[in-house]
Amino acid sequence: MTHANATPPPPGAAGPASAATATGNTRHLRPVTSTAQTRTEPYGPSFQPAHQSDGLLPPLVTSGSARTPDTAVAAGVPAGHSSPSAAPSGYSQEAAQLQRQGAAQVARARAWLPPADPAVFGCYLGRLAERIDPHTEGDPIGVLASLVGAAGVHLGPGPHLELGFGERHPLLVWPMLIGATGIGRKGTATNAMLALLTEADSDFVASNKHSGLSSGEGLAAAFALDSGTGDGASKTRPRLLPEGDCRLLALETEWSSVMARMKREGNTLGALLRQAWEGGNLSTLNVDARMAARSHLGIIAHITPKEFRSKVSAADLAGGTYNRFLPIAVAQSKYYPPTPEPGLMSELAASLAARLGHAAQLGALGFTPPAQLAWQRLQIEFNGHLGGDGPVEEFISRAAANCVRIAAIYAALDRTPLITPDHLEAAAALVRYSIASARAVLGTDQEADELAAFITAAGPEGRTRKEITTVHFGGNAKRRGIDPARLLDHLTESGRIIRTQRPPVTGRGRPTEVYTAT
Repeated sequence: MTHANATPPPPGAAGPASAATATGNTRHLRPVTSTAQTRTEPYGPSFQPAHQSDGLLPPLVTSGSARTPDTAVAAGVPAGHSSPSAAPSGYSQEAAQLQRQGAAQVARARAWLPPADPAVFGCYLGRLAERIDPHTEGDPIGVLASLVGAAGVHLGPGPHLELGFGERHPLLVWPMLIGATGIGRKGTATNAMLALLTEADSDFVASNKHSGLSSGEGLAAAFALDSGTGDGASKTRPRLLPEGDCRLLALETEWSSVMARMKREGNTLGALLRQAWEGGNLSTLNVDARMAARSHLGIIAHITPKEFRSKVSAADLAGGTYNRFLPIAVAQSKYYPPTPEPGLMSELAASLAARLGHAAQLGALGFTPPAQLAWQRLQIEFNGHLGGDGPVEEFISRAAANCVRIAAIYAALDRTPLITPDHLEAAAALVRYSIASARAVLGTDQEADELAAFITAAGPEGRTRKEITTVHFGGNAKRRGIDPARLLDHLTESGRIIRTQRPPVTGRGRPTEVYTAT
């Protein structure tokens, strides 16, 4: 359904906390001046650990295998009101029944999600997501991931990490929201972020948010410093980004279309994306040469689990483009949420604008001594996935890099150039959820091993597709979040099984697909 923050305000609509003012080629957030906004900026000036309360956020209920709201919240009943099962007088039985049915549908939609550590929300952006959460059907982790991706782009190339000799990391994080059509509410989660960001800085959303990634040359042109071509011909096409601004937030709500374009022969988009994740030089030396010495590209991608599994190949995962993304499994969180109280988004936007403006002035970020030790432990944890040749391991092979980038964003927004253990704890919780999301989408190596063993046990006769789905998976693979076709493709591509065709005994009809162990 449509609700108050499902659609951002129109570009250029300046709220009380919004608006970037321009000085020359540099755009700055307008300082907050209203009494209401300066009197109390939500959450205070510094980071609070996840176990501390700011007094503004009621805790969300964690139950089952996923972090889900309780039944009343899922049905859209505001906090403090009676649940549908104890409907107050005046509620019709039909309304109560609809709320119960809505809660049951939400529970089914969220059943496939992995569990989430509450520490995911133990950061400034997490508390913003929790303040927004009661008023949107979007997944709160989807809102948080969208905020992380957008904030990293808005900060620009100034704040960065230097993790080694010549290893400079921009604070770019590329969330990929993965959820089923309709009940995933991927767009709803990102729209909640856009509503807040538009009120905080409407100029940025209007000028720096675009979509339509198509080719490497087109991406390079977006960051080009010149407007001409290599042969000196004149060019009248206007520059995509504001003059002197290298920040581009690419919102791709149909990432499957981008995947299809990247597979076209001669398309260089994948290679340019790998360079852009590093904040690198995207200049081209082809016929339409472009000088794009600086880039600061963020991507928020949306895709369904089925589309991702069907379109991504083992070669794609091994190629290094997809391990730059942060996969986030999402689903609808509630039905019929109440509209926010007047002034809530303005209050949150004022806080966000102030923090973004301060954080953009930072340069290189470092670690406190305890955080340095915590970062070493996390590197051991996340780099333990390196070296595996399974699809999940390849998808998450940059988990450590994503973790430290997220932690740096959290530190910058807390107005400090030093990452603390609390920043790392919140970032690591989000990355662990991302790893679990990748496993939920792509399956695990254990599932592939068990299927390979089932096929091997049949000997040279092999197994038919029907035997695999009905005998091995018991006919409920889909309910368990497993895609037998993807597992069979993975085993075939890795050379562990072979696929053949068995002609029908009668000589009529379609041949039977048979899988045999090698």
